[in-house]
Amino acid sequence: MKYIIFSIVVSLSLFSCRNTANKNENQDFSKLVNESSEDSVLAISEESMNNIIQSLPSPLEISSKIKETGVKFDEQLLNKTKNSDLYSVDVQKAFALGIYAGDLGYINMYGKSYLAVDYLTVIKKIADDLQIGQFFDFETLKRLGANSENLDSLLYLSTVSFEKMDRYLREQKRGKLSVLTVTGTWLESMHLATSVVNSQADNGLIERIGEQKMILDQLLLVLSIYKNDEYINELIAALGELKTEYDKVSVSYIYAEPETKEVNGRLVIVDNSKTEVRLDSEQLKQITMLIGKIRLKLILNT
Repeated sequence: MKYIIFSIVVSLSLFSCRNTANKNENQDFSKLVNESSEDSVLAISEESMNNIIQSLPSPLEISSKIKETGVKFDEQLLNKTKNSDLYSVDVQKAFALGIYAGDLGYINMYGKSYLAVDYLTVIKKIADDLQIGQFFDFETLKRLGANSENLDSLLYLSTVSFEKMDRYLREQKRGKLSVLTVTGTWLESMHLATSVVNSQADNGLIERIGEQKMILDQLLLVLSIYKNDEYINELIAALGELKTEYDKVSVSYIYAEPETKEVNGRLVIVDNSKTEVRLDSEQLKQITMLIGKIRLKLILNT
């Protein structure tokens, strides 16, 4: 499964990461954090963040699966741009930046250029507020976003911009904001996916939702580094409720020998391993309900 990654929280890749989350399941992420001498707060190591980032489903991967179901684009699933006025402090803005990045992936996958510019505008404003807007070539992105034929160029430039912003946040020891953005994009992607399968069952999408059991564990571990922050502590409590439901989901990784094959004149390694997810309708219903509840509380800042 190939996908293009588009958001502040993921890195550009041309190869499948379908089973990455499951391969990382047994890793001890608590060993991959370092203590920052500057503020005596645990900081996320590059290795730890990269492992989590590579495990995350990109907004476009999820949106692509949604589109494959034949479900029509639903603007009501998005976080309204006017809600950006509700976010007054950096932690709220960082989380919202992730939410809007997830929405933009969905918008672009369906080629809704009339919405892309509005969401790019909001993302730029929030990025400026967080003092990372210098990495965002807004005028070029706005021009590309106005024409759905420029999707590839828009995705590439956006990816580069977001990666620079994320790297800068971590270099400036503002990793807390980076983690919040990661979590925001993940939650929005899961909101879109669960909202769709609630009305249009799709085994591929349901399996992807079930696989997030391990991703949620990793996000909670990283968020716990900043649990002294009131906003993050409340987020951990909310996601903890979701984890309780996810603990009922069975996810197993079935290893199979990889093989090599020629693709466009190049030898590539094909991963034949599979993931087996057992997620029944009641579990899916509860997960969908909790994700919707958590997201609504956060986007409305209540």
